[in-house]
Amino acid sequence: MKAVIIGAGEVGYELAESISRKGHDVIIVDRDDRACERARSLDVKVVKGNGARPELLNSLGLRPHDHFFAVTDDNETNLVTCAMAKPAGCKTLARINGLEYISTSVSTRFSNIGVDFAISPELLIAKKIANIISTPAAIDMNLSMGERINVVEYKLIKDSKVLGKKISDINLPSNVNLGAIIRGNNILVPHGNTVLKEEDKLIVMKDGREGSKKLRRLLGTKRDRKHQSVMIVGATSIGINVARLLHRRGMTVKIIEVSQKRARKAAESLSGLEIIHGDARNKKILIEEGILRVDAFAATTTSEEFNVLVSLLAKIYGVDKTIAVVKELGLKSLIETVGIDMAASPQLQTAQMMLRLSRELNPLKAISIHGGDLYILEMNVTKESKILGKQLNNCDFPNECIVGAIIRGDKTLIPRGNVSFKKGDEVILFVLKEQISNVEDLF
Repeated sequence: MKAVIIGAGEVGYELAESISRKGHDVIIVDRDDRACERARSLDVKVVKGNGARPELLNSLGLRPHDHFFAVTDDNETNLVTCAMAKPAGCKTLARINGLEYISTSVSTRFSNIGVDFAISPELLIAKKIANIISTPAAIDMNLSMGERINVVEYKLIKDSKVLGKKISDINLPSNVNLGAIIRGNNILVPHGNTVLKEEDKLIVMKDGREGSKKLRRLLGTKRDRKHQSVMIVGATSIGINVARLLHRRGMTVKIIEVSQKRARKAAESLSGLEIIHGDARNKKILIEEGILRVDAFAATTTSEEFNVLVSLLAKIYGVDKTIAVVKELGLKSLIETVGIDMAASPQLQTAQMMLRLSRELNPLKAISIHGGDLYILEMNVTKESKILGKQLNNCDFPNECIVGAIIRGDKTLIPRGNVSFKKGDEVILFVLKEQISNVEDLF
């Protein structure tokens, strides 16, 4: 099976890297010399040129069952190239920037012109930010498993019942698996004799169909209530949609926007919300508008440098949850290690959604945590897998790897040592970055 990617920017690069690692042929097309040069670092074929030219598309040899991704910055190019590629019988996915074309994060509106799925980066990331704010402990939720698996972070405080105890002595709920411990700047892969300490952050995987109250009582963590007051800097389409989603969930939301035109437009589209025309670079304005009292803060302007700086400032002022929108994926891992809770990337979210919609390719599905040192991987057990038929405790998984959950048909298993792997199992694992290739070899 082959994947053709038009656009070698952040989205295209992420797609190419994930798909090529599963052994599929990948062709990536871009007009920019630097983008092509970067793409050549991957094991893929790189074509420099305009993907919207019919003669170039014809030269790519598209066939039925191939996957075609149009992910340039230009909507018209993405729509046109998908329309030209569809007669070959391939599956087509287009990135659509802005909200003039579609009103949902994933749309089939353009299927009549050959676009199977149109994906909105702004709406995808807005929903992600709103979900993270609504559930303060969450790192990433609803991992491509039909909303059946949640990954949650808990911070241990001084009155936790589990402090000073070994993990083997803790009676975790049956629907929970402990995947990693973040202690300061270090990541620990938990084992039975690991002793828990105050301020440890526990990365937990749980069956999403059950609640977390029992777990919170056991860990003695801080109150996990929904944030009630949120400040957003930037009345962009992302900021407006985050505000709209949070307002519908009963939260008090305030937007600060430096452009009078955008502030007025936001006020017209968002009834019941406070829109402030002001410059968030002025600390006095932030304080006057209540940054010392808000529960969560999101910077959603078009400048990722400003988003990072103002989010760090919010953290200094004591805001519990801070989120900065960034475009460059290389910055994401750095930002999340300097105090900002989440670097929200529309590009990464778009690539991940496209991969979920392209399950036939069986691409490497990976979500990074804690600056990219720890990954959550989703792998499939096939007839060629080395672990097929083996019990978990007899498999050669690296010590730096925890099998978090197994999806088997309509069942979710939180595995113990005696579980055996079967063909068709979808396995979710916590893996340190340097061990990803060794884990892949087992599948």
